[in-house]
Amino acid sequence: MAGDEASATTVFGANFSAGFVAGILSASATCPLDVARTRRQIENDPERALKMTTRQTLVEIWRDGGFKGFFAGVGPRVARAGPSVGIVVSFYEVVKYCLSHRHMHQQSEDADL
Repeated sequence: MAGDEASATTVFGANFSAGFVAGILSASATCPLDVARTRRQIENDPERALKMTTRQTLVEIWRDGGFKGFFAGVGPRVARAGPSVGIVVSFYEVVKYCLSHRHMHQQSEDADL
């Protein structure tokens, strides 16, 4: 995407944007399962907690809150996931770019000798 004239800033920007969008999409898609996991974690009755299945929990969420119940807390989840995935992906790609750039520069110096 950045072409041959890529810089660390260009690599960072492109990858942060892609990671940000990917984080938002994945957090949105997995929100119903996060809601179910949270419900199971905060269950006060130890016997009931041991017998709960994900399917039972999802049915209970549907019964209590309908479709909207599956996306309780989606705002904070998305707000956290977008930037964090963007940072992780862009950091990895910038480090990879810098190391690759350094390696190629080192090889060209060795070839000149």
